[in-house]
Amino acid sequence: MPPEPTHRRSLVKAAVVGGVAVGAVGVAVRLDPSSRPDDDLAPGGALELSADSGSDVKALEVPLDDSMLQRSSQARWSTKALPTSVHSMVAVTWLGESAAEVSVRSKVAGRWGQWAVLPSLDDHPDPSDPEDTAVRGTHLRWVGPAEGVQVQVAGERPEALTLVLLHPQPRASDADEVPTSLTAGRTMAAREGDPVPRPTIRSRRAWGATESWRDGSPRYNPTIEQLHVHHSASGNDYSRTDVPALIRGFYRYHTQNLGWSDIAYNFLVDKYGRLWEGRAGGVAKPVRGAHTLGFNATSTGVAAIGNYEVAAPSKAMLGALADLAAWKLDQYGRRPRGKIQVRSEGSDKYRAGTVATLRIIDGHRDTNDTACPGKLLYARLPDVRSDAHRIVERYRNADKQVRATRRPEVTGRTRPGKRLSVDPGAYDPAGAKVSVQWRRDGKAVAGATGLRYRCTEADLGSEVSVLVRATSPGAEPAQDVVTAGRVTIPVKVVTKARSRRGKVRVVVDLVPAQGMDVTPTGRVSIKVGSRTKTVAVRDGQVRTSLGARKPLRAGPRRVVVAYTGDRACNPAQGETAVEVDGA
Repeated sequence: MPPEPTHRRSLVKAAVVGGVAVGAVGVAVRLDPSSRPDDDLAPGGALELSADSGSDVKALEVPLDDSMLQRSSQARWSTKALPTSVHSMVAVTWLGESAAEVSVRSKVAGRWGQWAVLPSLDDHPDPSDPEDTAVRGTHLRWVGPAEGVQVQVAGERPEALTLVLLHPQPRASDADEVPTSLTAGRTMAAREGDPVPRPTIRSRRAWGATESWRDGSPRYNPTIEQLHVHHSASGNDYSRTDVPALIRGFYRYHTQNLGWSDIAYNFLVDKYGRLWEGRAGGVAKPVRGAHTLGFNATSTGVAAIGNYEVAAPSKAMLGALADLAAWKLDQYGRRPRGKIQVRSEGSDKYRAGTVATLRIIDGHRDTNDTACPGKLLYARLPDVRSDAHRIVERYRNADKQVRATRRPEVTGRTRPGKRLSVDPGAYDPAGAKVSVQWRRDGKAVAGATGLRYRCTEADLGSEVSVLVRATSPGAEPAQDVVTAGRVTIPVKVVTKARSRRGKVRVVVDLVPAQGMDVTPTGRVSIKVGSRTKTVAVRDGQVRTSLGARKPLRAGPRRVVVAYTGDRACNPAQGETAVEVDGA
């Protein structure tokens, strides 16, 4: 039988005994030795993830004790290749400080990938903060739908080493888009003395926060002196629709595995230039985060989703960081290109009480001994500071400019044959002339200059946006780019299954709606009873079998198929039933 998970924050909170913090035993899951032979997991004995009540984020914690880790050399241990139900994120936690190096590899679509080191997570509450716990761990790595995992440990094994597997289930709402200004500060003209406008920030509700996971009420800093830039080190091969699930995974890991009161970061930004609300308490307020050890008391923190030690940040991401920094720092009169003296509450770089001179917009490595936010993003922080400075100066020193008093918005559905409409907004002076240009993947669509736009098959899989420009004689124009979203179509999952001698043959056809000439790609996850298999889609179809090695038990079974979707096709599910005959 698969192990039963237990998800309680009390398991990871530190117990205080005689004034000394002692890590509470963090064993949330153990394999039952009677359920498998000593030499390997039994066929069909895959590690099974499950979700807490009221959540669709599946999880499993597996202690990496002597029964799981085998010594391969003097200071190196590894697990066997462990079959699992579908998971998409992986991390490892432990108690106390450790210099051990942890590596994992994952089995995706039937193939084992390369080994990858899990970087240690250096984003933390301050040491004197009641939110801090004895639990430490790695960054949470995004691997996509995987059905197997293997772990290696090099160096001295830390105490209570635990494998964490997560699978935030895809939701239909993950594909939803809201009107977005890609460069809010730089595209909206200003009137002298106006505050920098707030860029579009997607809410916790938009990414699907389970609010019951939060522990206690938000806390607030007296001011904001700095903006610290981080990266999630979680991987870069995510799609637009993966982002809400990724954030749900970070949130679950931070609260339920590391024991923090909420997600660590105040904000997150994805490679598509979209800003997301992180920690609860109000994006316009000085919410205290748990992101920069020793420097959380007077700062705000933003995490760039991805690993920017190995990939360069996108132009859209850098623009969004500048917009966020200009707006947030302008509220407190901070200069984006300036420096400030800040007293440390205790970090591995500045001991408690040390007054450090730091950039107002800095990278995590400036305050802690870490590679965060990655060398390629860190190298672009001067550009972020300069862009944020120009945005602030534009509003401080604006002269004759057209100013938006109400920003443009797009309504409608991004589906072939459906109509989009743009409300161009309102401007000062009132007689400003407004022009509209619809765009496909950033390029103008010829002749599409009206307030309405009908999506066509040519738009399928592309991002549709609209450029709205307002001009007035003798004044600098104002312009705004509003994203309508990617044009996609629903897909019908047609599933057939038959059984012979305990083996179930499953045939899946993905049928695009409206007779569109498109071939779905991506992956499907197929579950028959307790068996799960993830298979790549080929030519819009999947042909596979379950139970070939170990036949399924006889009896009726549900066959549940989940399609991940792709650029042009929405995620979808389908199911059927099969009567499994005896082997």
